[in-house]
Amino acid sequence: MKRAFLFVLISLMFVYLSGCGGSGNGPVQMTGTPMTLQTGDAVNDHIAKFELTISSIILTGASGTTDTANLLSGPAEVEFSHQAGAFEPLTLAHVPPGTYNGASVMVSNPEVVAIVGGVATKLTPTLSSTTVNVSFSPNVTVGTSPMFLNFDLDLANSVTINGTSATIAPKFNVSTSTVAPNQNNENDDDGEIEDVHGSVTSIAAPNFTIQTRTGPITFATDSTTRFQDGIAQLSDLKMGDIVEVAGITKSDGTKLATKVEREGDRNGVEVEGLISALDSPLSKITIVHQMDSTGSSNSPVTVDVSVNSSTVFSTRFDKLNITNAPIFDATHIGKGQRIEADASSSSAPLIASKVKLREQALVGTVAASPAPTSAGFTLNISSTSAFGTLSGATSVPVILANGATLETTPSAGASIRVRGLVFFNGTTYTMVAVRGDDNH
Repeated sequence: MKRAFLFVLISLMFVYLSGCGGSGNGPVQMTGTPMTLQTGDAVNDHIAKFELTISSIILTGASGTTDTANLLSGPAEVEFSHQAGAFEPLTLAHVPPGTYNGASVMVSNPEVVAIVGGVATKLTPTLSSTTVNVSFSPNVTVGTSPMFLNFDLDLANSVTINGTSATIAPKFNVSTSTVAPNQNNENDDDGEIEDVHGSVTSIAAPNFTIQTRTGPITFATDSTTRFQDGIAQLSDLKMGDIVEVAGITKSDGTKLATKVEREGDRNGVEVEGLISALDSPLSKITIVHQMDSTGSSNSPVTVDVSVNSSTVFSTRFDKLNITNAPIFDATHIGKGQRIEADASSSSAPLIASKVKLREQALVGTVAASPAPTSAGFTLNISSTSAFGTLSGATSVPVILANGATLETTPSAGASIRVRGLVFFNGTTYTMVAVRGDDNH
């Protein structure tokens, strides 16, 4: 009798856990229209790192539409600061057709790093609530065509800093878009995928799947896919390889890889963040940690990266479309720049085989002199911002790349956020911008 009772009890517990996803994540929405959930950030320029764990997103039905189940298959750690002015995929989900007027977002484990007295400092966070209720205005209507649901964190109004403490009340602005009709003209809010990182978990030609920090993404490949850094074709990939993938979204919502770059094998590591210190001649770079490929939930505030004569410095120019681009190498590198370092081993100290200049966002006002033109302008930035504190710069000339997306006219005195690559010539900083907007 006792054994029978115990068997029934265990069976009921198994059913319960199965229904909850086994992790307290709740039942997951499995059917409906393909939808890419994405996250972005309206930057708070005093914060160098802001991370939240998002464990659940449930859309609230309106006009007779039933609430969805959880759109996430598992908890996702999202670092928002590096997403300033851009969107990145959070998960690929399914949403039943209907009308939705909001979302309930479950968050936890906030992490905030700011530059305090010139030093990267992890602040003591207080989360006001683990449930964030987001209202849609206007309501979101889901039909049968694939779409994007973009959660843009208003970081400036989500975090209140007092000394070395931070009170966090996340606020999201939500927008929707459909897949761009011309795949070659996709932006990050309607199909373009810029440099997502992950480890290869499945290869079934012509497709492969990577596990990112926020979840799995499956990419197709075709004759146009470019393979780089030691791989010439899909069959050269190995399980566990760390890769960087750029891609587009096809009309059916699936993802096509346009570039696959191998960054290392399963023993390697890549880490990204803002440079806070470096020596001269260059042998060590200290960066304020934003994200890495280890998946660890207990990340350090800063990471030391060693470089040597074999380290390759590189910059992605394919999007910039400019001539006479500034230099990035071991003698043209400065504090405040955002970089990625790739190493073949995760053992400390990290020895970088590659150091890549990465996009970042700067916020400020357009200077009156020199007068702003269609080719560029000077951006006055706050000396107390993370970039200003680290770099010592109070103004940065901005070169607008051909085809740059501008949602705000760069007129004298206008407040603007620009995103692009920041270069340092040993004395001054320059940004080559690919987009600009009003930071909302």
